[in-house]
Amino acid sequence: MKKVKQIKKRSLSFFVISNIILMVLMIIVAVNIEDQITGDLLVEHLKQMYLEEYPDATYQMATDAILRNEFTSEMRDDIVRYNNLYLVIQLVMIVIIITVFSWIILRKVHKELKIFQVALNSISDIDVQDWEVVSINSDIKEFDSICTSYNSMVTKLQESEATRSKLESQRRQLTADISHDLKTPITVIQGYAKALNDGVADPDAERRYLEAICSKTEMVAELINTFHEYSKLEHPRFGFEMENGDICEYFREYLAMKYEELDLAGFELEADLPENSIPLSFDHSQLKRVFENLITNSFRHNQAGTIIYADITDDDNAVVIHIGDNGKGIPEEMRDTIFEPFVVGSRSRTDSKGSGLGLAISKRIVEAHSGSIALKDDPTGRCKTLYEIILKKPAKTENFPEK
Repeated sequence: MKKVKQIKKRSLSFFVISNIILMVLMIIVAVNIEDQITGDLLVEHLKQMYLEEYPDATYQMATDAILRNEFTSEMRDDIVRYNNLYLVIQLVMIVIIITVFSWIILRKVHKELKIFQVALNSISDIDVQDWEVVSINSDIKEFDSICTSYNSMVTKLQESEATRSKLESQRRQLTADISHDLKTPITVIQGYAKALNDGVADPDAERRYLEAICSKTEMVAELINTFHEYSKLEHPRFGFEMENGDICEYFREYLAMKYEELDLAGFELEADLPENSIPLSFDHSQLKRVFENLITNSFRHNQAGTIIYADITDDDNAVVIHIGDNGKGIPEEMRDTIFEPFVVGSRSRTDSKGSGLGLAISKRIVEAHSGSIALKDDPTGRCKTLYEIILKKPAKTENFPEK
């Protein structure tokens, strides 16, 4: 590959100082030349005056008389007038030279400032949706840092605009999905309530209608609670209550509590947890919500007989938790967006189970613990769905007494 020749940046200070030095040299040279020319003219004029005053004198005699400063009163007056005239000429020359060099310096500075003016005007004139802003450069060292700052600002504005557009799109999608999820059960409730109010249902139908209304009401309450939790976690003022604890014992107690519920539903639970304690600072209630969301997903989207697996390991730098199952798995086209809001219902929201916010909430909670959550492929082939949670540990964690 051919290397691009780098243009050496010039210093503005060097440019100004070098031009000032050159200007002073030109003034000195111009004054000397003017002195030489005007001096010769004055001497020649004085010789002519001497010859007019003394007709019998020769040209050489006039030259010798001037060298001896033998001037008449008229000649002295002319010398004063000529010197004044020559002084004015010198001042005019100096002013012209200073003006020319000042123009050169100001023109260079104005040219560089014009670049910034055009660039800033381009930002105000363009449609921020397009963001086709060209980066700027300067061959002056002092202005080059300003160009770098400007280019950095443009890049950050582009990133900010892209983020804003994405968030706005997500907000619109969120509003549409919330409206849809609430509209479906409310429509059912409204239909059954109208039938009951009109008295068109027999006693058995009334009981079924009331059961349906109760079920749909519980669904609406669950959706509203989930939406509330999601919006609460997204609020910048929401704070997590971190407390020291044994994450291994905490996970063990949660799985023990969950075991009976899973067993009654026909699910099996296999856990591989170490006997030793794993100290960590975490929000106990919020991390429980993560475990609940992951296991509830396995419970909700798989049939009885599915085995749910859970394990936890400590590699000194982080705590790694795996929760998975050998159920139906997650479609390949959904794996990259599984942690985005409402992704469960992206294909058909009418028959999807859940609000589609559980994994988005889980991701937000784990990231608040300076951790990460991801959908992984099980190298053993045991799990069709496997979530991996990594919770980073502090640089130095001291042991503490078990509660």
